[in-house]
Amino acid sequence: MSTRIIMPDGPVRRMWNYLILLATIWYAWSVPLFLVPKIGIPEWSHPIDLILTVLFFLDLLFNFRTAVMDDGELLTRPEAIRARYLKGSFTLDLLASIPWDFLCMMLGYWDAANWAIGVRLLRIFRLPHLLRVHGMDLPATVMEQLFITNFWILTITNWCASIWMMIIEQPPNEDLETFIIKGFYWTVTTMASVGYGDITPTTNAGRIFAMFVMLLGVAIYAYIIGHISTLIVNSNILRKQNKEKIEHLAAFMRQYDLPSALQNDIFSFYRHYLMEHSAGGASILRDLPDKLSKRIHQHVNIHLLRRCPLFKKASLALLEALGARLTSEMFLPGEEIIHIGASGHEMYILVHGVVAVTNQEGELLAKLRTKDVFGEIALLHDTVRMANIRAITACNTLKLDKEDFDQVIASFPEFRKELRKIQLNRTTGTDSHTPRDQGDDAA
Repeated sequence: MSTRIIMPDGPVRRMWNYLILLATIWYAWSVPLFLVPKIGIPEWSHPIDLILTVLFFLDLLFNFRTAVMDDGELLTRPEAIRARYLKGSFTLDLLASIPWDFLCMMLGYWDAANWAIGVRLLRIFRLPHLLRVHGMDLPATVMEQLFITNFWILTITNWCASIWMMIIEQPPNEDLETFIIKGFYWTVTTMASVGYGDITPTTNAGRIFAMFVMLLGVAIYAYIIGHISTLIVNSNILRKQNKEKIEHLAAFMRQYDLPSALQNDIFSFYRHYLMEHSAGGASILRDLPDKLSKRIHQHVNIHLLRRCPLFKKASLALLEALGARLTSEMFLPGEEIIHIGASGHEMYILVHGVVAVTNQEGELLAKLRTKDVFGEIALLHDTVRMANIRAITACNTLKLDKEDFDQVIASFPEFRKELRKIQLNRTTGTDSHTPRDQGDDAA
């Protein structure tokens, strides 16, 4: 197998996603009909099923070679991609790719084959991702939302019509084509609450299902009205503004032919910025009273400080005092945070982003991610940094200076005793560390 890695937003992956989307839509709409005993699996569908089976197995290979985002970092190593996919949707994708209906036919279980094809419906769990053709980072466009809404309405209509055909007996003098059209006709008129009454259920199962479809139609009708109204009024103002900024930025960079590395850094920052502000968290905090806003920041800072091994036994009062001394600092991709040989006077908490820990030769020792802590050894005593730490993505950090730390600790004598124990253990090498803790101490 080729070791070439496919970019998730590249043209190859985008075109492939279109193919998989069409194949998935085919099964989402055809399988419910094929499950109707009066219809079954027609012979003309076998070549299509065979082609799509090959397509789905190729999709498994594509997914093993497609880079994925993890905490803002683009994973491109095959081992990391493979591990992420195996833990994710691989099992469902594999089950949905196996041609269970063909296997049943080969073994002579023809009746089971008509139901085995239903396993293909597991592919619908990929539809929310595939329907978002422009990716998941930004909100869906108006056209995307309209397409997705219409798609699910047609899919639900198809499923309801298929269930109706399973329940209702086909008249002996009626051909199959007319029977199928009548099934969709009844479903549409019932869901639309029009119901001309020319087709009425004659069994209890039919009446119960008809009531369900009527209620479903009312819910869909209400959803459509509310959704369309929201689209018209709102029209995704925030996304438009962000999109305009990115378009202007792209035009500016093309005009002055900025280097590719600089363009990547700029777009990395914008992805980070949009991720941080997509939910409007900053504006919400600004709208809150100062006391509530401070309590939120205080809670967040305490939560982050508890991630540091030094403060696992710290009291709430101490964490509150330390949290008030934290200062925010941002680093762009490629920017150095800590340098080997420099004097250490501060500890960092990674609020968002990914950083790399490397040695003097540039070898990667560890990657630290959101909520990780590094450089805390500098708070215990004067030290020289033993590793380089560089931002891989745009990073937000909270910094605690040793001077502020010493001032706060002076008011907590009990914790000062605990710190002396920690210092003694680290000096004698009896303190236990996880691999990531060791990477932090090296800094």
